Amino acid sequence: MCWGMFNILKAMGPHASRLYTAASLLLGCIVLLACRGLEAGDAIKAMDKEASLAALQLRSGFRAELVAAEPLVMDPVAIDWGADGKLWVAEMADYPLGMDGKGKPGGRVRFLEDTDRDGRYDRSVLFLEGLNFPTGVKAWRDGVLVTAAPEILFARDLDGDGRADQREVLYKGFSEGNQQLRVNGLRWGLDNWLHCASGAHHGGYAKGNKVTAVKTGRTIALGSRDFRIRPGPGLLDPQSGPSQFGRNRDDWGNWFGVQNSHPLWHYVLRDHHLRRNPHFVSPNPKNQVVRPANPRVYTAKAPQKRFHSFEQSGRFTSACSGMVYR
Repeated sequence: MCWGMFNILKAMGPHASRLYTAASLLLGCIVLLACRGLEAGDAIKAMDKEASLAALQLRSGFRAELVAAEPLVMDPVAIDWGADGKLWVAEMADYPLGMDGKGKPGGRVRFLEDTDRDGRYDRSVLFLEGLNFPTGVKAWRDGVLVTAAPEILFARDLDGDGRADQREVLYKGFSEGNQQLRVNGLRWGLDNWLHCASGAHHGGYAKGNKVTAVKTGRTIALGSRDFRIRPGPGLLDPQSGPSQFGRNRDDWGNWFGVQNSHPLWHYVLRDHHLRRNPHFVSPNPKNQVVRPANPRVYTAKAPQKRFHSFEQSGRFTSACSGMVYR
């Protein structure tokens, strides 16, 4: 079986909405590539790192540089830079069925360093392993926060050997189920809270989900909403949602989310306003920015064969992590 995606990042021009004329939007995703048991007749072959870099097709004025590759990093799904220049990477090595095919956790967090300051990482340190399908990482205080449903945890190195020797669960109860529909994100807001995506792909997914903040002992009926946290005091506050993978903002505090076939939407109505009246049935809190809702894509090669959802051929099926390009 061979599974994986090869995505070419292409710049997108300014979108048409009057509210965001000052911003250009770039859609991208962190790619998992893994091939196992390749047979002689398989049409798709893995390329080496230099060939992969050369295959990228970039818009005029943009460039791509290789800063890290296997074996320094494997199975990356999220990254974050620390104040000391370390690049933290969450690796979902256990996707999709676990390390033993029965769900055994095998996710990792590692950090990369550029010791000779040539612009390429040359040192890789395995910081934490045995995680349950990790989806996000954020450098925080003297360690890292990690989203790994059903938990958000904090890990740190106390003895300076580069390995985490303290692991603390801060929040628990997040929906598991589909490995592609799990809590993720960890992005700072202008409000000094960390914002997260619930991972749901529609408003009814995991609608009965309840999350507990371990430090306060408070349990919140989160459902499929996104949320924000203050991990120090252990606070959690629901936000409008959901977003499937990635929740990002612009410089004015507008938040954006995505779903597989819906590349980008803006959360126009904030949850803390809507929930003031529990008897009011509110409208959809989000407004689709990239239209139509399930737009076509124009690939550099012929579409690959599909085995289901044939109507999705030639359209967005894996949109994630929509970001404001500055």
